[in-house]
Amino acid sequence: MFKVEIIGNIGQDARVVENGGNKFVSFSVAHSKKWKDNQGVDHEETEWFGCTLNGDGGGLLQYLKAGKQVYVRGDGKLRTWEDSNRYIHPACDVRVTEIQLCGKKENDDRPF
Repeated sequence: MFKVEIIGNIGQDARVVENGGNKFVSFSVAHSKKWKDNQGVDHEETEWFGCTLNGDGGGLLQYLKAGKQVYVRGDGKLRTWEDSNRYIHPACDVRVTEIQLCGKKENDDRPF
């Protein structure tokens, strides 16, 4: 087990899932890195993290919407998945132990 900290944007609205009588919140977070190479060409790389939070999310679920920026911390688990062309991709899932909303409030032009 290892610890993971991510600041990124939620990919799609979080949803409550039930498995074996236990509820948890499921959502994905994308972290993008942009850079310019020696030839001046722009590059962007995005990593996706599958996140689960124990419980039904309480009042937090209403804020975990697509595009919202969040800070997530938790226990990481590495895995692989295979696409339709049988190419193997690495992935990291996070069992969330801490989450914070980032960015600015809606209808507020002031940064935090």
